[in-house]
Amino acid sequence: MALPSEITLAVGEHFRAPITGAGSQGYRWLVEVTVDAAAVAVRTVGVPPPDPSPGQGSYPRELQIDALEPGVAVVDLALTRVGGEVRERHVVTVRVVAAG
Repeated sequence: MALPSEITLAVGEHFRAPITGAGSQGYRWLVEVTVDAAAVAVRTVGVPPPDPSPGQGSYPRELQIDALEPGVAVVDLALTRVGGEVRERHVVTVRVVAAG
């Protein structure tokens, strides 16, 4: 999965992108937002399939970024196992500009 290294959003816009799901393998996404952290709201969520079947493992995941106020935020997203082993890491610079 490839995420862009930079995105630009206007206040009120949203960015969504699929990310790896590996919860059944002991991994979870850790998110750290630095620089202008108040400029964005960031979360990772599970996206259940329309017809979930038992025993299918991890749900697909999605990165969601909401632009809240003008600024530049740096999102560090790491797929990490308990104990600190990082399987996958992405750093995305988010420029938030005024709407309109």
